[in-house]
Amino acid sequence: MVASRLPCLAPWIAVFLALASTLEARPSKRDALPTKARNWPSVGNGLSGYSVPLSDGNSAIAVFSRSTESLPAPNGTLKFITIGRGTQNYTCTSTSASPVLVGANAVLLDASPLLPLLPPGQGTAVLDILPSFVIELDFAAIEVSQIPKLGVHYFDSNGVPTFDLGNNGFLKGKGLADIPAPANASAGQFDQGYGAVDWKTLADAGGSVGLNKVYRVETAGGKAQPSCAGVTAPIYIDYSALYWFYD
Repeated sequence: MVASRLPCLAPWIAVFLALASTLEARPSKRDALPTKARNWPSVGNGLSGYSVPLSDGNSAIAVFSRSTESLPAPNGTLKFITIGRGTQNYTCTSTSASPVLVGANAVLLDASPLLPLLPPGQGTAVLDILPSFVIELDFAAIEVSQIPKLGVHYFDSNGVPTFDLGNNGFLKGKGLADIPAPANASAGQFDQGYGAVDWKTLADAGGSVGLNKVYRVETAGGKAQPSCAGVTAPIYIDYSALYWFYD
């Protein structure tokens, strides 16, 4: 899927990656990602004509209203499209068990400044493959780059997925539905790894401000190895994904 799109989309992708041209080369550090938004400003919405991709080509992820009624398409207003880059975090209870997801930590990059460069149909196509490129970027370097940042994603002390967009909104999420990532999704950095995490719908779990739902789609990487044998916990697996936020 990625390879077949590259010839016509590569110039636009180069524009995005050029934003990383001032990245300072430095070692990757797991603690380089912040755990709280710094009130980074959004530099523009420009989301007219965009709607979250809900199908991986084989099945479609469910969407929900505020009453958790399943709907054929997202309701509410699309507020932000972000590109997440960070880690999915796992632990092991024993060497005979499988790794258990206990959290995530990611910076959310603001896609809105890039969207006016193409019509929505082509812009969506480019967005869909960006996680497979962004996962190749060192996230410690992303933190000091000029790529616009909108917020952070982490799990709180109660294990609740949290999205902190500073003055732009705050979402405590609960998972409502998920589907497996497509078989040809990037397995991880350099397309090496154990696979891409599921596409996911999360809705307000209570305490959110300005945001009601987020869809995690077009995932790259993030899955842990199937067994804890010979593994030292905690386990940090690099991933990237698109996060579409609705009110």
